[in-house]
Amino acid sequence: MPGSDAKASVKGGRSQATSAKILSKPATDGPKASGRGANRAQQIIKTAEVMFHERGYAETSMDDIARAVGILKGSLYYYINSKDDLLFHIASAVHEVVDEKTAEAVGRTDLSPLHRVLHFVRSQIEYNTQNVTQMAVYHHEWRRLEGERLKEIRARRRAHGAAMTGLLEQAKAAAEIDPDMNLELALNNIFAITIWPYTWYREGGSITPEELSEFCANLVYNGLVLRK
Repeated sequence: MPGSDAKASVKGGRSQATSAKILSKPATDGPKASGRGANRAQQIIKTAEVMFHERGYAETSMDDIARAVGILKGSLYYYINSKDDLLFHIASAVHEVVDEKTAEAVGRTDLSPLHRVLHFVRSQIEYNTQNVTQMAVYHHEWRRLEGERLKEIRARRRAHGAAMTGLLEQAKAAAEIDPDMNLELALNNIFAITIWPYTWYREGGSITPEELSEFCANLVYNGLVLRK
């Protein structure tokens, strides 16, 4: 899950930076017409995701990815132009989920602002714990993107931070949280609680994603709620 870099408005939708071939090649072009190409593209993405996680982005070569997928390096370039394409795709996929979950939380007008924050925390933690590899690659490697792609990811991080800050401001105005609370510190701690389980959580352990999400939501609530 992205953190907060600054303030901006939330914007959904697909990436505006230069797209990778795997994202932009028409479905009727080449092997994608039969669905086989799309399956191969997803295999490449998932293979790269695992390798970036296990070896690191810098230590993983295009040759490594091609061998792991079982194709020639030249064939790999049918789907992507560069290794950067793969990292950008992974980062963009994370933001698509975060945008969706943020918009869902903001739109829950049946809940108070504070409980909309908690709704986001629960939902995002459940996703993060079920997609540990993807989240680890994102948080460890996104800064390796360059140019317009890096600018886009930074902008999407700012937008996410702004949306959550807006909910905290509404919660403060509604006297749900302390009027003197430092919202920047509150936001950074909410993100820390939501993000960092990827460093230790393992599927099949003693704690389910639902149990962890509820525990973390209660932790956030008890740290924010105004005691009357």
